[in-house]
Parts: sequence; C-alpha cells; structure tokens
Amino acid sequence: MSGSEAPGLYIHIPFCRSRCGYCTFASGVYSAETADTYLTALLQEIAAKDITEPSTIFIGGGTPTVLSPDQLDRLLSSLPRPGVGAEFTCEVNPDTATREKLSLLKSHGVNRLSFGVQTFSPDGLRLLGRCHDDRTAIAAVELALEMGFPAVNLDLIHGWPGQDTASLINDLKQAVALGVNHLSTYSLILDESVPRYDVFINLLGSEETDSERFAEFFQISHEFLSGSGFDHYETSNYANPGYACQHNRNIWRGGEYWGVGLAAHSHRSRRRYANTANMAEYLEGAGNPARLEVFTETLDPETKARETAVFWLRLYEGIELDRFKKLTGFDFLTLYQDIAQGLLTKGWLDYSPDKRFIRVPLRYQPILDTILVDLV
Repeated sequence: MSGSEAPGLYIHIPFCRSRCGYCTFASGVYSAETADTYLTALLQEIAAKDITEPSTIFIGGGTPTVLSPDQLDRLLSSLPRPGVGAEFTCEVNPDTATREKLSLLKSHGVNRLSFGVQTFSPDGLRLLGRCHDDRTAIAAVELALEMGFPAVNLDLIHGWPGQDTASLINDLKQAVALGVNHLSTYSLILDESVPRYDVFINLLGSEETDSERFAEFFQISHEFLSGSGFDHYETSNYANPGYACQHNRNIWRGGEYWGVGLAAHSHRSRRRYANTANMAEYLEGAGNPARLEVFTETLDPETKARETAVFWLRLYEGIELDRFKKLTGFDFLTLYQDIAQGLLTKGWLDYSPDKRFIRVPLRYQPILDTILVDLV
C-alpha cells in the first residue's frame, strides 16, 4: 500500500554549526573530517538499498548546507534521480545559505528550499540558540527567491518563552512580506533531553497556561495566513495553492518512504524500521543496512490501516473514505465503530456522507493529539 507510485526518500545530514537549545534531532557539531566519512557511509547505504527514482527527495538534518561546497556537490552528484518534475527539497539554515551553495543545489535539481528561520525576533533567536539574526534570515530568503527557486518554505516556532501575540504577528507579517509560498508553524515542544530544558521550563510556567497560549497562537496564525492567501492544509502547515509539501503529504496519506542516514526511519511494505543513532555504529555498518536497524516492526493490515487514519487526519482536507478503503481494505466507520461515533457526537470529527470524507474540525486542531490517541 502506498500513497504514490514510488516511495519518497529522506536523507539525514546530522551536522550543524552548533546545537540549538530545543533540538531533539540526531545531530552534532560539524567537523569536515567526520562529514567526509559520514558521506561515504551514507552513499554506501543508498547503494546497498538499491534506491531508484523516488517519488520525492527530502534532505534534512541537522543542517545539510553546513557541508562544504565540495561535500554538498559529492552528495548531490551521487543521489538517485527523482522522476521528472518531482519535488526535491533541501533544508537550509540562513547562516549557511551562500550563493555558491544555493547554486549547487539548484544545478542538481533541488526545486524546494526549507529555511529554518524559527523567528525574526532577536530575543527569540538568542533564546532558542540560533546561529543567525533576523537580517541574515531575510537576506537568505531573498537570495533564494532572487535565484529562482520555485518553492520556498519557512519554519517558524511559536510559544517560546517571552513571545507575545505582537511578536507572533510580526513573524507572520515578515514571512508573508518576503513572498514565500509555504510556511510551517510549530509550537515549541520540549523534551527533557534538550540542552536548555530547565531554562525553558522555568521561563514558560504552567502547562495549562501554555496550552491556552498555544491554542491562541494557533488561531491567530490560521486567521492571519488564511487571510493572506495560504491554505491551512495540515495542522502545522500552510501553503499557497499548489505548493503543499508533497513529500510529507505522501507520508500523511499512508505512503511509503525510504530513510537513509543516522537515525533515519523507513516504511516499506508495512515494515517500519529505524537506523541506529550511534555514529560509530552507523559508520561501521552502512554497507549492510540490516546491521543498522535498531528497531523493526511489521504491521498487520488493521494496524497499518489505523496508523494511516491517524496520519491522514492531520490533513485538514480529511480522509477520503473511498480512497481510504481502497488503500487499506478497511471501511473507516466500520474499523472504528463506537469510537468514531463518540468522536462525532463530541464534534471532534466532521462526517460528510454525501462527499464521503471525515475530518477534524479546525477549532479542534489545537487538541489534535488528544483526539487521535483514541484512534491508534
């Protein structure tokens, strides 16, 4: 079962200039020597998995553009090619967005950039531990648009300690004014493992207050961006018509994907598996992908159907019930029976019998995780 003709491909580059205070991703500080060794292993893994013509490519991190131009060229030159016109995304941090590196990306077919801006507030950037300032972020995005990249996304984080509604609206105004065609807006979610966890918790205050604030910020973002020509197509994602992220949309609709690199996850033929997050183990075992796996699980058809439902309901368009049955073999309303009826009674799900779709209403998107947990 797949949401597209071929799986997407995610490539993890686990290096940054420095570690941000909120980051939980598998990444470390860039070293040219370690990066060279890592790229050798990464390309061995890709070759061993015999990956050909993925439906989409997404290079993430870390910071892929922290690599040197030579390293970036080596990586891009060795990747399998996606189909003609396929989405090819690379994440970029503003402080590493040089003209030389962006030219390399474009020459190798990258047609979508995703900038980790997070906020344009100087106070917010310092608190989050970002390596760039607001002027650097603006200049980097303007450069990408000037160079003709057809799709550009900005990642924004809201709910950081001290952020008020005026700061949030300023971030949204600045992003829209730049002329990008996609925005991802995430609430600050903290894990005890992040470098500045205690600092953030002490500054944020009570969880109840945070929940109310995040719900307010969600509503402000929706109203402002919807009024600025963006479709709110997923709980944290907005796009101008035709610019939704196809790589992620495939995953949310139950599609398959390869993941390569440190700590990367894959999902193929109902088997879900993950690579080691230990760099030494990864470098040693990359030529034999089975040695990299620290987790594997084969889903039975019903479990896969339930997982597909949970991911698909993140999309505001909702689940196309006929398509869901064709993909999974299960009727949604039969699969969930009393659970679905209870959610419909509460108003947490909308059901359209004539149009054959079911979705989470916008007003309940801020508590999406609470709703979806009943459907796992």
